[in-house]
Amino acid sequence: MSYYYKHKYGFSTHSIQRIRQRLSLPDEEEFKLKDKIIKLIEKSTYSFDTSKFTYIKTPKKDVYFVIDIITNTIITATPISASKQLWLIENE
Repeated sequence: MSYYYKHKYGFSTHSIQRIRQRLSLPDEEEFKLKDKIIKLIEKSTYSFDTSKFTYIKTPKKDVYFVIDIITNTIITATPISASKQLWLIENE
């Protein structure tokens, strides 16, 4: 990876904290963590969209990366149940 490598997605400070917490990676260096996140997104086989966000499921757990469609920024990582997913699709 080059020094000037740029990820497809931006990362908010909140998202880095939540991802460390939800994926149990508290001591991972930030640049390595971002690479792991990108790889998890690329391996994902399930996602859904609302009017404002794209939700991409991680292959490891029932945790979804929430990506702002306009800025292409990962804003958080959160568990989403099937009922919550239906609610999001119907109401956003």
